[in-house]
Amino acid sequence: MTGLAQTHPAERIPSRMAQRWMVFDHSVEGLFLVALRGRLSPATEEKLRRAGLDLSKKLQPAYPFEVWKQCLEIVATDLYPSLPRSEAWQKLGRAIVDGMSQRVMGRAMVRVSRLLGPLRALRRLDHILNSADNYVEARVTERSPTCVDVWINEVMGQPSYYKGILEASLVMTGTEVGQVEVLSREGSGATFRVSWEE
Repeated sequence: MTGLAQTHPAERIPSRMAQRWMVFDHSVEGLFLVALRGRLSPATEEKLRRAGLDLSKKLQPAYPFEVWKQCLEIVATDLYPSLPRSEAWQKLGRAIVDGMSQRVMGRAMVRVSRLLGPLRALRRLDHILNSADNYVEARVTERSPTCVDVWINEVMGQPSYYKGILEASLVMTGTEVGQVEVLSREGSGATFRVSWEE
């Protein structure tokens, strides 16, 4: 297996589990203040405030996992009431990548991803996801030069969210034809197959 990280994810789990799971402010900013800017109603913003995310104030350095998950659920329900939950979460997954790519660091990441291409960019997925929070781990298994399986340890009960993230990440590499499917769910995680055309 060609792995993503120098250390096997399972070897890092004990130290990560000892920490409180947190999502960093730039992830919150990328989704709520960039990608969804102008799309949230006052009623939705009030629900977010009650859940622990006050968008009228300066963002905190990090937010607890439980607050992040609840806020995603609020937005998925309020923004896409007519869609199945899985499709709504998939849209949020795409949106966070779009929002992050509009920030200074994100624009640099897009340029690097286009230079690397999909396979080499996906090899860095664990590192990229680790910059968003302190609990998500990814492991990539290469199946061919244009196909990998991606295991993610925590998908919040909504693997379609990470399906959307992976789809948007493929687009970010310049891939015109790509596909992501959920292969399986294991506990709180899931495995995805990501494929593309050269």
